[in-house]
Amino acid sequence: MTERRAVERRGRQVRFRYPERRTGFDRRAPAGVIGWYRDRPKVIATVLVGVVLLNLADYLLTLRALDRGASEVNPVMAVLFDVGPAAAGSVKLLLGLGVVLVMWQMRRYRRILAVSLVALGGFSAVLVYQLTLVAAGA
Repeated sequence: MTERRAVERRGRQVRFRYPERRTGFDRRAPAGVIGWYRDRPKVIATVLVGVVLLNLADYLLTLRALDRGASEVNPVMAVLFDVGPAAAGSVKLLLGLGVVLVMWQMRRYRRILAVSLVALGGFSAVLVYQLTLVAAGA
């Protein structure tokens, strides 16, 4: 018997799949905050841009605090700041952008949507903490 296909149609694409226990999230009716959030890509994009901007603000406020004699608590960032502020800023911002891009690509998963909201809240808390330190020191 001869092969009917003249061309191999199966492409060799490498894809990352994030396993989720429940399937069909896109088909089910929205439930709660995550369901509302899922259906609004502009809101998701705004949250992710907010995470990047808060990450940048964290870096700038950390630079200010280090100039005033504070010490970096994060051991990885402390080593990078010892190398130089440009190295620390590059790594911090590139990693932040990379994580946000992965979150954008995987935005159909409810866990990723939840993580994006937690990241926004976490960076907001860090910003409030650093601003209170600035206000106390000024």
